[in-house]
This record gives sequence, C-alpha cells and structure tokens, in this order.
Amino acid sequence: MKKQMYSIIGLGAAVAVLGGGLAFLKLTDKSGNDSSSSVTDIENSTKAGADLVLIEDGDKAPGTHTLDDEHYHGVVKNVKIVNKSGEMEVVLKKEATDTETAVYGIKGCDDLPMNETSVSTLAYTVDNLTSTELIEENCSDFDKFGLGSGAATVELSYDSGVTRKLYIGDVSPVSNQTYVRVDGSNSVYTISNGSAESYLKKPEDFVKLTLLEEPPQDSAPKVNSLRIEREDIDYDIYIEYDKSTEKKNSGGSSSTHRLVEPTSALLTVEKSTPITNGMFGLTAESVQSIHSTDKDKAETGLDKPFCTVTMKCDDGKDYVLLSGKPFTEEGKEYCYIMFKDANVIYKATTEKAQWAKVMPIDIASRLMFSGFVWNISELEAKVGSTTEKFEISMKDSSKETADAKTEDVIVKRNGSEFGAERFRQFYAFLISLNAEDFALGEKPSGEPMATITINDSLQGTVKKYEFYEYSVMKCLVVIDGESKFFCSKANADALVENIGKITTGQDFTEKT
Repeated sequence: MKKQMYSIIGLGAAVAVLGGGLAFLKLTDKSGNDSSSSVTDIENSTKAGADLVLIEDGDKAPGTHTLDDEHYHGVVKNVKIVNKSGEMEVVLKKEATDTETAVYGIKGCDDLPMNETSVSTLAYTVDNLTSTELIEENCSDFDKFGLGSGAATVELSYDSGVTRKLYIGDVSPVSNQTYVRVDGSNSVYTISNGSAESYLKKPEDFVKLTLLEEPPQDSAPKVNSLRIEREDIDYDIYIEYDKSTEKKNSGGSSSTHRLVEPTSALLTVEKSTPITNGMFGLTAESVQSIHSTDKDKAETGLDKPFCTVTMKCDDGKDYVLLSGKPFTEEGKEYCYIMFKDANVIYKATTEKAQWAKVMPIDIASRLMFSGFVWNISELEAKVGSTTEKFEISMKDSSKETADAKTEDVIVKRNGSEFGAERFRQFYAFLISLNAEDFALGEKPSGEPMATITINDSLQGTVKKYEFYEYSVMKCLVVIDGESKFFCSKANADALVENIGKITTGQDFTEKT
C-alpha cells in the first residue's frame, strides 16, 4: 500500500471517531413489516454492504472493494465540492513524503489563516470513505434520499487522470446517518454523519478560530505596553511593563505590568494577565465573514470600532485588535472582532475578548500600600496634632533587605529606639488596607483623618497618603496630592485608632 494510503487510513479513522459511533439502521422495512420489529431485526443482524470502500478504481463496480483490497488510483490533486452554501475547490499544496502527509488548501483562500489539517481531511476522507450499510440497490427514486438534483456533490480528481464523484443526501431519520451514492451506481448507502458533515460546510468554516497563536513560553515576546481606547469611557486604559518588578526585593504586586492611565496603580496577576497577554491564544466562537468588505465591517460595527486595543511587544511587533459593541445572543455576551488590516471578522465572547468591557478597577490591585517593610527607611504617621516618626536602618548595611528579619534592623521612633517587631505589626496593618474603587476626579475637603508618609529607600520613592472623610461609609484616599481611591470609612477609623495604639502594646485593630 502506498504512502498516501497509510496517511489516508490514519486520518480517516480519526474523522470516523469524531463523527461518533456507527448506528447501522435502515430507512425503511422493505418487507412490509411494522417499523418497530424492523428496527429490532436490523439491529440484531449483520449489516449488508457495511465497510465497503465507495470510491474505487475502475476495475470493479462501486461498493465492491474493501480496505484490504488495492484500490489506490494515485494522489488526489483536486476536490470540487458543491453544496447549499455554494462551491469550493480543494487543491493539493504540498505532496506527501515518507514522513509527512500531503497538505491541501481551499482555492481563493491562500490569504486566510486556514486550518490546514481540517482542509486536508476533505481530500483524505472521501478518498477512503467506507459505507456503514447498503440501503437500496437499483434505486429508481433518489429524491427520497435527498440524492436527486439538490444533493451535495464531491468530485475527486487524481494525478492519474481518474475522476470520481460522490453524492451526499439527507440524514436518515432512523439511523441518524447520511445517505450517499456514487456517480455511475444506482445503489444507496449510508455513511457516518461525521464523514459527511465537512462536505456540507463553507470555506469560512475552515478558518482557524485562534486569531493569534500562543508562542512557546520560553520564546514568548514581552508585552511592553497595551492601550485600550473605548467609546463608553472618556479616558484610555494604558498598561506598561514595570521594570522595577525585575528587582529581587521589589515587593508589592507580583504582576510584571503596571496601570499607568487613567491613574497609576499596581495590577493583580490573575485579572490583568488576560488583558495584557490575552491576544496570544485568543480564540473566537465562529467566523462571521471572510474577505471582509466595508459592508461587512459596517454591519458588525467595525468600520467605527467600539474598542481598539494596541499591543506593543519587545520583538518589534505591534498588534491592533478592533472590537464592536458587545451584544447578547441566547443568554451569552459577544462582540465582533478583527485585527486591523486583516480580512476576517470573528464573533467572540466578551469572556475571551475582555477589552470591550474591562474597567481599571477590575484589574488593579486593591492594595494601597506596597513594598517590603524593611525597604522603608522612614515612615511618618499623623493624626491631628499627634505625629509618630520612624527611622529604619540595617545593622549590617551589606545585608539584603529582602532577606532581613526583625533582629537585623534598627527602628527608631521620634529619635528613640523602638521595637522592630511592633513596627512590623503596624506596617502589616497598613499593607492589609484595601481600596474599594478608584476615585478619579474627586476633590477632598476639610482636614485629613490621618496621613502616612513613606520613604522607600530601595525604590527611591517618597509617597504621602491622606485619608479624608467622604461620607458615612466611605473615605477618600489622596496619594501625592492626587485623589486615587475610595476605601471603607471603618478601615480609616481603624487606621486612626491603630496610630494611637503604637506605643500601648495593645493588639492592633484589624481592618473590616
């Protein structure tokens, strides 16, 4: 058996498995008995005409070969398919070798990201197609099987010059398998639905649903920046790679990226990674159109995109993804998407294409304070007229702060030595304070309830946090003069209380 046939058998078997089990039931009971006893008899009998190769060489009648016979006519060069969706032509792009199977493509689709494996099965499957049962010999009425003038046709052309045509009809209401016949024969057979269904599709059904392949982890490019521009918000969401996270003892969020616009904030890994890196491996639900025209773009809202996402990578490549406005269909939310300057429009869930809905607070870390405790060289806490000022230094200046313990540091409070563990406990409370939402554009009023100023000597930053009463339930947090977060008023009250407890030895009040 020649090398292409080995490939055909392997792929044909895979298609058969995907198509499900073979039911082997007839359409009607030709004996005139009632249908229930007929079905029972059929299920318990050996199926006539099963496992016959339907497309054979010219030396035998159709449906007389088996896979054990030599029926190879040569390499399939071309497959012409006509169905209700129109016509498509499958052509050989790369011949088989001793180690690789042949590769096929769809004519006119070379500019599209086609699934070559699925396309190639259009040549492999029918060339090795076997019946599940002989339904009727010497049939005079093909219309009752859907095998008349409206049938789908599959015509194979081989490099030997041989051509063969198969007609595909209706699905049997009894066996749930598909009726077929071979041109030149009056016998009607069934084949598994899995073997037939690919020939009833249109070219766009063979386009890859993955818009951008996910690269191997060890060679994946770094996302330098990601910008989201959207109609429903009056600012951009802009994210950048944070080089400071490369430092051993950087502290804070473990995300490698940071929110820059509309405000500066740390990001959470779990929620931000699908946004920063989500284009890689992005998979759509279906293809909406191929060789998309201006009309196609207008109908899907992509002529004036609701959302534009620009990803820039360190390999020099930029990707611009366009998204239409989200819509609901059968209880699920979708949007139409495409890459700028591409010619395929996809329909994707907003669960996958999250850029069309994400808000900054969805991906930002709720932590207001960050950094390792021993990175801090100075911390000042103020409530009203009370000021607690701390100075922290390493006993051994050569020791890494990331590896330091309380016994490795010297803490001074208002100039006098103070317990390092007590200071660590107070800072642990600060770290636990979470924001509830961003407070962009808000204005503080009155005097702050509490003020915390932190000098992080490792990062080289000084930050001032002011907590203002905003409402009965909310507190406004201003960082370096910019209104940044809302937090629970109860947590701000706990901060005020804990500043008063610093020297008492009492347990610090936990956040709510």
